Amino acid sequence: MTIKRSWKLFILVAVSIGLGYAFLAGPLFAWSPIKPGYDVIRLERADVYFGKGVTPDPVLRNVDQFIRDTEQFHQLQLPRRMTIIVCRSWSDFHRFLPTVRGEGVGAATPEFGTVTYLTPKIQEMKFDPAEFIRHELSHAVLEQNSTLWNSIRFKQSPWFLEGLAVLAGNQKAYGSWDDFEKRIEQQNIEPLFSRQPYRTPGFDLRFAYLTWRYFLAWRIETRGRAATQQYMQGFMTHPQEAEQLFREVYGEDLITAVRSFETAVRSRQWRG
Repeated sequence: MTIKRSWKLFILVAVSIGLGYAFLAGPLFAWSPIKPGYDVIRLERADVYFGKGVTPDPVLRNVDQFIRDTEQFHQLQLPRRMTIIVCRSWSDFHRFLPTVRGEGVGAATPEFGTVTYLTPKIQEMKFDPAEFIRHELSHAVLEQNSTLWNSIRFKQSPWFLEGLAVLAGNQKAYGSWDDFEKRIEQQNIEPLFSRQPYRTPGFDLRFAYLTWRYFLAWRIETRGRAATQQYMQGFMTHPQEAEQLFREVYGEDLITAVRSFETAVRSRQWRG
């Protein structure tokens, strides 16, 4: 065998091993027909995977209903089947989704919008997995009804992307209205509506999620659901123009609206 042929064989074997790993234990695990260590619940519109030998949370059998709830809330269809993976460990999660590090996230849905990973954080904190599934389905329905490139740019406006998901998920994991009302008395919320709120000194994700959720709830209550729908549709098409679109839909700048919201909450004129 010549050296050239030896190198070709080596490369072929290396690629085969790499792909095998990627499908069986790595970032392509969600698309593998064989999922070692996992059992599955096959529903009408989703496949839900969980660790072998583990009794699945009964809520996992309600994913079809969560999909219907998500479609109704967003007034959009989820056209593609969902894969939900309840990761057995943090090691599994980091191998399946290597772009996310640390152990702070409860769930994640990559931008193509057909796979959701639930992390051990939910069980560790005794959170309700239904909240996190509904949250992630909010991301999925926007992503499935947009392009991959636009879905990547959704993250430029986390106040809308995450606020909508927390509202749709009716999440209590990040705190209550009372928690939010007490905190807003001492904190200026304007920086949370920038394109890089995570870099704000003293940034608190839980407070940010509550702020974004209640801001959207206030917008819907005071300006109507139709305006929010119009904004959402425009955002999905042109996420890079989120601030301009806000002015076009609501007739005022985003920060002007944020200040009005802050005043309404602090003066007790509006309660979530």
